Amino acid sequence: MDEMLERSEMEIFLTLCEELHFGRTATRLYVSTALISTTVKKIERRLGVALFERTSRRVELTSVGRDLRDDLLPLYEGIKLAMDRAELAGRGITGTLTVGFMGAQAGRFLFAAREVFELRNPDCGVRVVETQLHHHVAQLRDGTADLLLTALPVDEPDLTVGAVVTRGARYMCLATNHRLAGRDVISFEDLAGETFVDLAASVPAAWADFHLPRRTPGGRPIGRHREPCTTYAEALALVAAGRAIVPGDGQLPLLYQRPDIHFARVPDMPPVEHGLVWRTRDDADQRVRAFADVVLEIAPALSAPDTTLPAPDSPEHAPTPA
Repeated sequence: MDEMLERSEMEIFLTLCEELHFGRTATRLYVSTALISTTVKKIERRLGVALFERTSRRVELTSVGRDLRDDLLPLYEGIKLAMDRAELAGRGITGTLTVGFMGAQAGRFLFAAREVFELRNPDCGVRVVETQLHHHVAQLRDGTADLLLTALPVDEPDLTVGAVVTRGARYMCLATNHRLAGRDVISFEDLAGETFVDLAASVPAAWADFHLPRRTPGGRPIGRHREPCTTYAEALALVAAGRAIVPGDGQLPLLYQRPDIHFARVPDMPPVEHGLVWRTRDDADQRVRAFADVVLEIAPALSAPDTTLPAPDSPEHAPTPA
């Protein structure tokens, strides 16, 4: 007589061993109570021995049932682990994924997402690296990053921009002795005659002009500092020295507390959006899709004040492509 148990039979038996209740077992496994009862009776007939003692008020394991549970449990867990690993390998969730962040808030997101992603995908590790201002998207092209969480806009023919993860109010970093430092809210027009930091030539002009506009809405000029900055730390140093101003979002007053810098909100400037970007040729990489989904999942709990997230059903917050 064939006494081998099918995987589904093992799952029903072991779950009933935990629950000791036919109804709860059925609910947990999304099947009918009748199927649980029929399967247990089938196993008992096959083995020729009772595994459970049943009354109208309780279900208990027999001594044979306890022994079978103890023998089967490690075998079942091993089978489940092997099946899960095979499924992950088939989905391509293996190897190492390198993800880059621009800004402290984006870094918080990626490190938190890594914990969740690696727990769900134990055969795929995640390496988190920083993206500096002068990098822009270069790390995607040179292969030192597979996915970036960075400030938008990014409009490059070889890159895919996924969901907008956060949208934050625009802030301006000012020296504490700056003429506008006594105000918590300023206007775009107030920036006339000021000097923004400048960026390295590796940063596209369109990106720089969006974040560091050369004119106010009224057409009055805003200058650029003669020495390009390659990192945000360099930019803040220029601000503190009173040589320039630099924009950012709601993470600035939360994560960049400095006694020599004042943060003022500029509500009539375009908001700062951070989004996920990857190589278009990697659109089908399941690792990229899975990690991007985790970032969207954890973002709401970690977002800074004055930050909003696109509605889950909006096109800009749509799931990443398969």
